[in-house]
Amino acid sequence: MVTIMIGIQNAAFISSLINSFVGMEIETHRVNPSGELSTQPYPAGLLDEKKHHFIKNDFLETQSELITPPEADTKQAMTYLGSYHQALRSALADDEYLWPYSMPPKLKPDHSDIEIAQTDHENYVYRKQVAKIRQIERTAETGVHVNVGLTPAAINQLGAQSDQDAIDQLYLQAAVGFMRYRWLLTYLFGATPFAFDNYFSEKTDAPAGPVRSLRNSHFGFGNGFLASYRSVSEYVRDIEDAVTHHDIIAEREYYGTVRLKRSADLEDLLSNGILYVELRIYDLDPFEPLGISEDAVNIVRLMFAYFTANQPFDLTSADDAIVAAHQMNDAVSLEDPRTVTQFHDEAIQFVETLKEFSGGIALPFDSQALALRMIERIDNPQLTPSARLTAWAQSKPRTAFNQLLSLAQGYQNDLLNRPLYGFENRSYDEQQRALNELKMGHQLNL
Repeated sequence: MVTIMIGIQNAAFISSLINSFVGMEIETHRVNPSGELSTQPYPAGLLDEKKHHFIKNDFLETQSELITPPEADTKQAMTYLGSYHQALRSALADDEYLWPYSMPPKLKPDHSDIEIAQTDHENYVYRKQVAKIRQIERTAETGVHVNVGLTPAAINQLGAQSDQDAIDQLYLQAAVGFMRYRWLLTYLFGATPFAFDNYFSEKTDAPAGPVRSLRNSHFGFGNGFLASYRSVSEYVRDIEDAVTHHDIIAEREYYGTVRLKRSADLEDLLSNGILYVELRIYDLDPFEPLGISEDAVNIVRLMFAYFTANQPFDLTSADDAIVAAHQMNDAVSLEDPRTVTQFHDEAIQFVETLKEFSGGIALPFDSQALALRMIERIDNPQLTPSARLTAWAQSKPRTAFNQLLSLAQGYQNDLLNRPLYGFENRSYDEQQRALNELKMGHQLNL
């Protein structure tokens, strides 16, 4: 195993790690004014869904996905996300909105309103298989994926040791770290305390009251399979073996909390190494018009820097630790969101460590203020999205449903009537031309 020794005092290197590339994938459903899944087809005003690079249909026909390019600046990444939101929303039918909650809206009892996307025959067949085995209503969950990768500046500072094997070790440390501390992100940003009509069957022993994150618990979508993170080769081997033994349908059905990524070809990891890690942790944040906050992105960037700079984990025993962390996350996911987590002290200690780690380093965001906001959430659970949603619902889930639908309509109105993200200082005509370019799948430099 190749290990890179990094001195904590190397502020320039740590800064380059925190200034990592970050990209986002935001999933959301199109719904009608009653809060039901839309019956409208893929928006005609967009480039064909098979060709559009950053506005796509996901697993289901009503499930839109926005994919931002990798950016070293969080605000720039959010600007791309905002402009993509505006492009998608401007192409929706007049009676369509984007559902701001990760659990699906009210469903029909027979789930006939859940339609699998038919982007192409191969994907359709695969999705039909997954829906049949994993329960189609579970495929209707949505969320936020955050992709994070090393910049050339960080890799260059590794100097002579920057061979791909060494770089892979850094990514494995990050992957293990995010899985070990998934429970903390679930606590801070979990936002699915309840489900709506006909999501759970009568046979399901569903939680009786609100929780922090149904989606991140064992009630959420998944298949239970977990690959090894001891090495890239073991990770690839485990996924390929799982397909061979029919534990999963295909390589892409690996729904690990963190995925090692290079390209669509899993074998590419063996020949060319890891390019970035994909975090599949976050629920949509209903209180954020774009579905995710800058704080949620920046805490990931800070954690990524800490894990890669300090390499705190023994990868040879990482898998056992990940299993234990998975159980820890399930416990946090199912806690009453109005209560202090049972892991309060561990949460405070880790965030304090992040605060100390990033102190005195020039960063594009205020890591000290970020850490203090996270500590405030840990001490006061009423500040978390799940608790705020629970306050809406109390004993009347319908109230929360109506509030979410009102948010969907309000965000639609606000985003369609504000200047185009990244073009605020341009004329109206220039903004409209840029918006049309985005709808046609043309990437713009914002």
